[in-house]
Amino acid sequence: MSHHPKPSAKNSAGDTSNFERFTRFVRGIVNVPGSDVKAEIEREKQARAQKRAKTSSGRASRAKV
Repeated sequence: MSHHPKPSAKNSAGDTSNFERFTRFVRGIVNVPGSDVKAEIEREKQARAQKRAKTSSGRASRAKV
């Protein structure tokens, strides 16, 4: 009778590659320059402001009719 433990599922090659992919993904997110993030946020804010300006003026004109 052998007393060697069975290898756990955590040591399988599939889990290692999943962990490596996850690690690369997280590193990619962390390595994004702050200036890029700020620029994207500003673009989204401007787009929302323009959308609000268009829809709010439309509601006001309909309310008067």
